[in-house]
Amino acid sequence: MRILVTLAATAAAVATFVTPAHADGSLGKEGDTLPLPLADAITTLPVAAESRAGYQRSTFKHWVDADKDGCNTRSAVMKSDGL
Repeated sequence: MRILVTLAATAAAVATFVTPAHADGSLGKEGDTLPLPLADAITTLPVAAESRAGYQRSTFKHWVDADKDGCNTRSAVMKSDGL
């Protein structure tokens, strides 16, 4: 179910923020719309380099073993949602 919600939210975001290209190759002005298949629309999104600056795992103190089964919250989620 989470995957469907994530896919729906992603598709809505892509549809909202994609600036379409016109047939002549020029980009449309803000607010223009052009129907594109999702796969094509995704390729028009800018991609930034990943940055983990400022991330410190120790900051996430909520990763506790609440049910005392030997797995902290992060591990429990990884076990239940992993393939």
